[in-house]
Amino acid sequence: MTEQQQSAKERHQHEKMSHDRYLRSSRRRYSRTKILVLSLSLGLALLALTVVSIFSVARIAELKGEKTALEHTLLAAQQHIETLTPQLAKTNADLDQIIQKRFPNLRPLVINQMLEVQEGLIKQVVFTKIKQGQRDVYKYLVVAENAAVEKINPSFRLLLFDEYGVHLGSADVVDKQVLQPGESRDYTDEFELLFESTPQHFYIEDLSARYNTGNS
Repeated sequence: MTEQQQSAKERHQHEKMSHDRYLRSSRRRYSRTKILVLSLSLGLALLALTVVSIFSVARIAELKGEKTALEHTLLAAQQHIETLTPQLAKTNADLDQIIQKRFPNLRPLVINQMLEVQEGLIKQVVFTKIKQGQRDVYKYLVVAENAAVEKINPSFRLLLFDEYGVHLGSADVVDKQVLQPGESRDYTDEFELLFESTPQHFYIEDLSARYNTGNS
């Protein structure tokens, strides 16, 4: 091997060793950079998690405080209602007594229920409530039955009152067609209310004797 070849071989080995050292150094720098980036990312994630945890704990404590305050408010309201309930019941009873004294013939009005009346020819009455647009419409169905031995012209007056005894509406019916003995007939119509209020009582009066034909 000539001196030139030996020198070229040594240069090649030296260059190879330098290249290997460069690759190893590059890999070490890349590994350190990667570890640094991962460490930074992990640190940021832990910081974010810590901040979220702190806010979550604070919010939970705030919600617990609000829940406790609401529970105290609800308990106070329930106690207040329990205190007022007997007073309200007594007030309603006193009001009913006052209304009964002023209007002794008033009857409780119940919706969608056959109410026994037994007032002369008038045997039963049914009240119904229907919705027409934004207003409530009250209707009645009155059952009249002739238990006498003579023909009679049925007639009656039906009045509605609210919970305070205020007159709300009325219906006056005079039937020109006679009701034969043993015959029954239904009458139905709707009330024209004088005020926007809820009927609670009614009064019904049989006026048939005024229009008795006297026919037998």
